[in-house]
Amino acid sequence: MAKTYEPIASTTLGSDTAEVTFSSIASSWTDLVVIGLLDFTSSGPGLWVRFNGDTGSNYSYTMLTGNGSSAASGRDSSVTQALVGFPIWGGSTAQDNLTIFQVMSYANTNVYKTVLHSSALASQGVHRGVSLWRNTSAISSLTLRINFGSIATGSVISLFGVKAA
Repeated sequence: MAKTYEPIASTTLGSDTAEVTFSSIASSWTDLVVIGLLDFTSSGPGLWVRFNGDTGSNYSYTMLTGNGSSAASGRDSSVTQALVGFPIWGGSTAQDNLTIFQVMSYANTNVYKTVLHSSALASQGVHRGVSLWRNTSAISSLTLRINFGSIATGSVISLFGVKAA
């Protein structure tokens, strides 16, 4: 049976940082998947990604979040980054936020890039959504970022390529 998820890169943070970049991504796969087991130094309004260093207002998102007793939704367009998660700060103890997002058809130069994202912290709730990068360029780099605080030391972020089965 053919392997469909191929590891491209992985990093374990040695210090707190606001951004993590994966660059020189080959166009060898159909999709990209990023899996992060993350802790944060403070809560913030979102975990974001930018493609190919694009800081223009070329992104949009729709999201839903809930914790079992309440739910919220939101959307925005013409923003400068794509939403991919909802950071939850663990305070004095590490809280492993599981974040997964898939970038479909990332190397296809005929389509805008769609991102499906999911993040969860068992004690706090779940977040699901979809984002769009309105650009037809093939993605060769992605920067995972947080606007407030940092992604904490010890967080693990892995990038995979998905081959068509």
